[in-house]
Amino acid sequence: MNKNLFSIRIVFVILGICASSIAANAQTASTSTEIEVDPATSVPKRNPLDRSLQPSSNDEISTLFDNVVAVQRKAKVKSGKFLFNPYFSYDFSDAPLTMYGINLNFGYAIGEFWEVYFNYVPFYVNEERAISKKVKDLGPLANGQTASITLEKANSSFGFEVNWVPIYGKDSWGPYGIIRSDTFLNFGVSNVKQDTGDGLKYKAALGKTFFLHDYFNLRVTAGASYVERRALSVKSGVTIGLLEAGVVYYF
Repeated sequence: MNKNLFSIRIVFVILGICASSIAANAQTASTSTEIEVDPATSVPKRNPLDRSLQPSSNDEISTLFDNVVAVQRKAKVKSGKFLFNPYFSYDFSDAPLTMYGINLNFGYAIGEFWEVYFNYVPFYVNEERAISKKVKDLGPLANGQTASITLEKANSSFGFEVNWVPIYGKDSWGPYGIIRSDTFLNFGVSNVKQDTGDGLKYKAALGKTFFLHDYFNLRVTAGASYVERRALSVKSGVTIGLLEAGVVYYF
């Protein structure tokens, strides 16, 4: 019982010391802070901002931050500008023929985050891949014909592309080179003209635009597309990987 009473007394002593300290601090704050009152309206004036924590120009700053560049704004205002984006598209897949092409994109920036393009490919480069050549090297079949993989060539295409640009920042090229850039998602759909018909092409990719000049800028993209190809008048789909590189002009 005596131990309990002793513990209770200790707790009350500690609480009394804390209360005295809080009261003393409150009294000090009330006496040290002067609140000005507007004599016309009897409304207290707002205290001026304490700028004692603002760094002075004479303060020493570590040399570690000498070459640090902060990204505070976008490199270019794109809204309302016309765009021209020619680029080369390199595809890699297990299809027997390539679909390399020079793409011509004519677009318009409807805002800072959206770009719409009319896409036109005047011609495709169709070359046999290694698998197609190996099949031909098998020699004649039992019926006397030569083994081959038949696939219609892609001749040209036209369609639309959309870029959504949610991210902008900077990239370090070397120890001192800083280049601002945008990161975007690219979506497209187009109609591919083939030898005896056509097929749709769907595209999704991730790309970056590096701002090198007011008008001339570098753009690279990586992604995939799904293309409807014809073989012996039978339409089937194939997934193609894409690597694309070109330039974009803002007018």
